[in-house]
Amino acid sequence: MTAMVSEGRARWTGRLVAQEAVKRKLVPRVGRDTIPVLFESHDLKPWREKMWCVAELDGEYIEKMEGVSRVEKPYDPAEPVVCPGRQIIEPARGSARPVPAKPGAIAKLDNEYKRRGTANVFGAVEPKAGRHTSPRQRPPS
Repeated sequence: MTAMVSEGRARWTGRLVAQEAVKRKLVPRVGRDTIPVLFESHDLKPWREKMWCVAELDGEYIEKMEGVSRVEKPYDPAEPVVCPGRQIIEPARGSARPVPAKPGAIAKLDNEYKRRGTANVFGAVEPKAGRHTSPRQRPPS
């Protein structure tokens, strides 16, 4: 099924694939599992897309890329470039005590935990100066 989709269509649908499979006599009739089995037997994965574009590395391309790198200004403390960031964390504490290892037996841990709310952690990076900052964390109440 590597053929182009019929004219007037933007992409292959399940119905179009089924009609094409019968038309090409790949299968006598189409059932519920026919198309997935057909894809698997031909190692086809139409739901996967790899989109990557690498231009030809000619002189014009290299000149444009160097032009982009020239736009970046050198470090100026009067005009810092700051990159803010935020992450949500979930403080948790295990609710079961671990069982220590014994001769002939491994340690046992339980994955049960008590959720203690959520917290927002804010920070900022000034990459050209090589600095990062974050506010002090308050202890959980």
